This record gives sequence, structure tokens and C-alpha cells, in this order.
Amino acid sequence: MPYDVPPDWLDRELVLAFFWKFSVFECALKREGFLRSGRDDVAQPDWTAFGNSIRGRFKTISDSRFQDALGNLKSASPRRQVVRDGRLAWEQIGRGNAECEEEFVLRLVRTARNNLFHGGKYPDGPIDEVARDKAILRAALGVLDGCYRLHPGVARWVREAA
Repeated sequence: MPYDVPPDWLDRELVLAFFWKFSVFECALKREGFLRSGRDDVAQPDWTAFGNSIRGRFKTISDSRFQDALGNLKSASPRRQVVRDGRLAWEQIGRGNAECEEEFVLRLVRTARNNLFHGGKYPDGPIDEVARDKAILRAALGVLDGCYRLHPGVARWVREAA
């Protein structure tokens, strides 16, 4: 398969929607001040600070689409790539002891993004779990759609991008 043409199994519209909404959300976080300095002072969104700023608020969203997306993302739980004995492997992601639900779920969203955009989804050839991966992306999109509404400043920047 040539790398310049996406494979047929890839849901291009879903990937593009995820890429767009994720990038808009990260931009909104930085513009709203959820910002940290990375290596070489590179500006990075501070997802942890945002998660803490909306701590306890997921349960206040009554929209069934958001709650379904939240449940689906947690149950599908994207895995992260790790190195075991010098080889790539997959590892389940656990919730940290001091991590609130919002922080944890946002970490799952970022893991889905990292797997997709940093080559984690096809290290050894075609993906075996296409349906699961699509479900994770759909759920992550639903979570992002609900999250930005929880913070008026972030919502303002998201709307500006639209």
C-alpha cells in the first residue's frame, strides 16, 4: 500500500472531523490560557489544568449523546503504545489515584489522537480492530463536543474558529 493514499478501511470523514475538532479545541485551550511551556519553550495546551477546571462537571451534562460518548470512550478505552523488551506493545490505560474523571477522560481523548496521528494504529500492518477504533474516535468527538461547552472562555474560542 502506498503511503500517499489512505487505505480503503479508513473512514476519512471521521478522521478529518476528529482532526479538525481536536486541533480547534487545543487552540482554544491555549488561547484561553490553559497553556504550558514544553521543551524549548514550545507552547502546549494544558489539558490537565483544563480537566481540573471542569472537575465534577461531566455529571452535570444531561445530553444523552455526551453521556453515551463518555461511557463508550471509557469502556472502549484506547490503549497506548509502549516498548516491552525492545518491541512495540499495547497497554491499557488506568486512571491515576488523584486523577478526576474529567482529567482521565481527556487523557483518553489525547491517547486516541496520539495513536491516530503519531502512527500508533498501524505499526505492524493493517488494523485488526477497525470497528473499535472508529467507535473510539466517535466517542472522543462526542466528548470534545460536550467539553468545550463547560467553559465559557473555551467555548468562545471554539465558536470563533467555526
